[in-house]
Amino acid sequence: MRLRPVATAVALFLAGSLFAPSLLFGLQQGAAGAADPELATTVDDGFTIAVVGDVILAYSLAHEMSDPGFGEVVGILRSADVATGNLEGNIVDGRVLQTSAPGGFGGEPSAADWLVEMGFDIMARPNNHSTDFWIEGVNETSRQLDRVGMQYTGVGNSYAAARAARYYTSARGRVGMVATFARDGANQIDAAPGGGEWLGRGGISALRVGRSFMVPEDRWGAIQTLRDDFPSGTGFYARGANSDTQISLIGNAFRKAPPGTTEPHFSFQMNQGDFDDLVAAVREGKLRSDFVSFAIHSHHFHDTRGGYRGDGVAEAEHLDTNSSIPDFHIELAHAVIDAGADLYQGTGVHALRGIEIYRNRPIFYGLGEFIRQMDVIGIAGRGDPTRDQCVGCPFPVKYESVIAVSTFEGGELAEVRLHPVELGYEEPRLAKRGIPRPASPETARRILERLQDLSSPFGTQIAIEGNVGVIRSRSAP
Repeated sequence: MRLRPVATAVALFLAGSLFAPSLLFGLQQGAAGAADPELATTVDDGFTIAVVGDVILAYSLAHEMSDPGFGEVVGILRSADVATGNLEGNIVDGRVLQTSAPGGFGGEPSAADWLVEMGFDIMARPNNHSTDFWIEGVNETSRQLDRVGMQYTGVGNSYAAARAARYYTSARGRVGMVATFARDGANQIDAAPGGGEWLGRGGISALRVGRSFMVPEDRWGAIQTLRDDFPSGTGFYARGANSDTQISLIGNAFRKAPPGTTEPHFSFQMNQGDFDDLVAAVREGKLRSDFVSFAIHSHHFHDTRGGYRGDGVAEAEHLDTNSSIPDFHIELAHAVIDAGADLYQGTGVHALRGIEIYRNRPIFYGLGEFIRQMDVIGIAGRGDPTRDQCVGCPFPVKYESVIAVSTFEGGELAEVRLHPVELGYEEPRLAKRGIPRPASPETARRILERLQDLSSPFGTQIAIEGNVGVIRSRSAP
């Protein structure tokens, strides 16, 4: 597997924030695709796209529609020209579906109807729960979405179909989307191109990445000592991969971090073929549409010390709420925007991440969760109502997110409005949790101030106006 090295400047930025905000803003100037008229953004003025994070939907939401708060959230989605998110899981009838996998995140067939009812138009599907019911679940979910006329992308019955953009035509233009899932190594359910007499296979669109453990120079001796003490490793020892700056040990790659690095961190290398095909899919998608979004689901992170608790303390048990951004996300986001993408929507970790404006296009590195019905699916929790509690957390970060609505004028980003939502963590009954409603003023300010902090390294300025965050473009007409 050939791996694409991530740009050194990106890694250094993440390790030490070496770029000043003014320089970052300077790098962001210029409309995406400006050098190629074929890649111009041609949606009509006033075009809006509403983007949310993970949609983990299990059951009908008919009862929730009577709640004014949920109705207000749905109104935001419906009022946009296009609404999109990441469908995490499957839509199946578990009573009759026979699969070769044990199951997991699964919504009943009516979940497909409720995606439409809420106002969603096109969904990204590649993620770590897409294959909970193996290929049978992937195909049944496709059938259910086709039944209700919901567009989706990132899966297909061939490699080309899984990679290709899919489209939704709104009143203000045709919108394409390319979607992928970043994983360590390969999986048998990933779509794969043919070779020789082999025709290849369909499945989900995956981006394979390799992980490196970046060790500060003053700690590098410990890795060398460990390698010397166990010269044969555990069967993974790669003699040619050991040098003064890189050591392969116990199945992992350790690299000496650049001078000046004070904290250990992770770095990632993208598979070159996967990277090239995704960028090509974006370019092809833009040639066939007025606007293209790129969606990625990834559980990778930069920092090594766990997730965000909200009090500045990072702990290992909260790894799935790590708000730090892995270096390959930045390289990939910039590359797909250079290829014509107009928006980058990241999901995976159960927490918000920072927002960057690159070439006047929004990059949402992590949108958190929008609906979280995962804890009422199947018997995964074995009847334990406390399984999703955030013990010791000052607030439930998994249950706080935003709806990001971007408006375009003259083919350029005009503004982004961030509507904070909370998912009812305080609900006494488990079955009532996970449903989005407008955040209270106190919670809204906490969410938006957190986004201000997370976005500041990119020079992104978020104004708080009432209970809404606003990012205004400096170069819009």
